[in-house]
Amino acid sequence: MNTCSRKYTPQELEQLHKALYEILGEIVRICEKHQIPFFVIGGTAIGALYDKAILPWDDDIDIGMKREDYNRFLKVAPQELDSRYFLSWIETDPHTPYYFAKVKKNHTLFVEGLFKNVPMHQGIFVDIFPFDRIPDNRRLMKIQHELVKFLNCCLIGKEAWLWKHCRPCEIENPTNRGFMGCLANYLIDVLLPKKTIFRLLTGAQTFFNTRKTRYFNNVMTKTDHVTEESLNHLEPVKFDPLTLAAPQGLEEFLRYNYPKLHRFNEEEQAQVIDHYPEVLSFNTLAEANETKSHS
Repeated sequence: MNTCSRKYTPQELEQLHKALYEILGEIVRICEKHQIPFFVIGGTAIGALYDKAILPWDDDIDIGMKREDYNRFLKVAPQELDSRYFLSWIETDPHTPYYFAKVKKNHTLFVEGLFKNVPMHQGIFVDIFPFDRIPDNRRLMKIQHELVKFLNCCLIGKEAWLWKHCRPCEIENPTNRGFMGCLANYLIDVLLPKKTIFRLLTGAQTFFNTRKTRYFNNVMTKTDHVTEESLNHLEPVKFDPLTLAAPQGLEEFLRYNYPKLHRFNEEEQAQVIDHYPEVLSFNTLAEANETKSHS
């Protein structure tokens, strides 16, 4: 939920896309060096299908990795990343409210309204999601999904309270959540350390990884279901200056998850460009030096 009413200018989107490609290029370099498979998901996959690039209105990039590949990336990235970038996850950025990792560009700012008061690295980022097996049984799938969502709320609640019950809400428009859910969230947050909650969350996400199931997902969402077969046969896809990897049968993968999939027209594009951050800066060092020169 974004409380900022500003819209991106074309120049801002151009600069933001340039920064995102730079970060993504560094991730690709490390993955190629260490033979770590990854694949495009969500809006990034849609951009790869239709535009072979970031969608004109998009302001982020999302990629996925199987859990074992994700863990390998977390292990090697801190040593491999160029000094211009930072790997943000709970071990390197303890106040992060996210269950997944982000590679961020140093000396930039992309401060999201939900977490503007969280003392974490607030740079422009590319999201990296771990993908785990999900059960074939729909009831078990729903149970896993709801448990993971609840534990994720507990993880977020350690850094920012986004709901209207039990504690003062830190955003203007609280998210829609009932009192009992908030109370359970509050009690978990009072009783357990953040890293314990994170371990419980990871345990719930990875619970079915030792079983033979058809689909992988990042578990938190109901989209991005992807078959094991398509992840075992990733296909190259052009993404403007880069070549990325996509699940085999990219359009089929997307249509399964997004039945109304289509290329947005200009009117539809205008409706979705609404994620402008509270603070956006492409070079905080330059801005600081300019401020000094005028003082």
